[in-house]
Amino acid sequence: MENVFKKNHMKTLQTILFLAIILLNINLSYSQKIKELTYEPLDNEFIDLKRTLAEIGRTDDQRSIDLCLIGLDKFKDMSVRNNLIYWNLSFHYASLEQYDKCFEILKQGQKEGLFYYTRSGSRAFPPYLVELEKFEGYEAFIEQNTALREEASKTTETEYMIQLPDDYNENTKYPLIIIMHGGIGDIRSMQYNYISKKLNSDFIVAYFQGSNISGSFSRRFAREDWQGEIKQGYKQIISKYPVDTSNIILAGPSAGAYRSLVLGLNNEIPAMGLLLSFTVNPRVWDSTLYIKSAERGLKVALLCGENDWAIQQQKKLGYWLDKYGITNRFVVFPETGHGFPENWPYYLDTSLEFILMEDL
Repeated sequence: MENVFKKNHMKTLQTILFLAIILLNINLSYSQKIKELTYEPLDNEFIDLKRTLAEIGRTDDQRSIDLCLIGLDKFKDMSVRNNLIYWNLSFHYASLEQYDKCFEILKQGQKEGLFYYTRSGSRAFPPYLVELEKFEGYEAFIEQNTALREEASKTTETEYMIQLPDDYNENTKYPLIIIMHGGIGDIRSMQYNYISKKLNSDFIVAYFQGSNISGSFSRRFAREDWQGEIKQGYKQIISKYPVDTSNIILAGPSAGAYRSLVLGLNNEIPAMGLLLSFTVNPRVWDSTLYIKSAERGLKVALLCGENDWAIQQQKKLGYWLDKYGITNRFVVFPETGHGFPENWPYYLDTSLEFILMEDL
């Protein structure tokens, strides 16, 4: 009997040890997939340049080109240079049908180590690629672009960066807003798109970027385990920073808004509000989730453009929010497509106020 007891006891210990190793590996895998980056503030001069480019970009390609070239002489930060070279100069040159200059500026960036988000086939992106294919050296350019992307992808992981309030006090608890980029994006672009007096003064802001690399400073979230990575990041944040966990807001544009909707409706992160900008919502249509979210007191700010290709999904979402009793603010901006409206910082701050406002 004693030997039998010892054998059973040994098997039990082995089972416990085996389960402990599995749990340890799971925890390690999560910790390896999410990383906090050191905070880097925006360059105020580049903020001014971006605003000027936004004002004139649609009407004056040549002036935009001139300003971007001056910017290249001034700014050495690679995220800024990528923005000027890829997202501005290449498109403005293409708009003027100066495809030789478009190709040359992209090759210049590639020599500096930049690589670009490209897509071939019937939905080619950028659209001007079909013109660049005619130039000598195009195939070598694409091969190098692919090689640089694959090399960068070897060590990538989901990352977040924390922005603390201007007069931060570690003894004060602050609301937390988690902002996730759209289908393609990065932390830098979200910093520019979420410039807000209210965020700067009142919030701990967490900017998240996905682990999949599409180009320099162009990220995507993984299809399968993105929820676990965001939740792991959230746990790290509330363990390190003085977060008021009763005031959590999830936010983002487009697919980032969709991810906010998934996490919020499923209560995977205990959000009290969702700030959804030109959201897409292809799958979250379970009435039970909406009913339970209404019971928890979830509030939603839904901001859309009347010319958005996803406006019918957004209208349906607004209808479901009303139907199942979720307090919401649904704003449709005239003459706006799938993007941020004019005077966006104002609507950002008023939406934050709406979510934080106590119900009477």
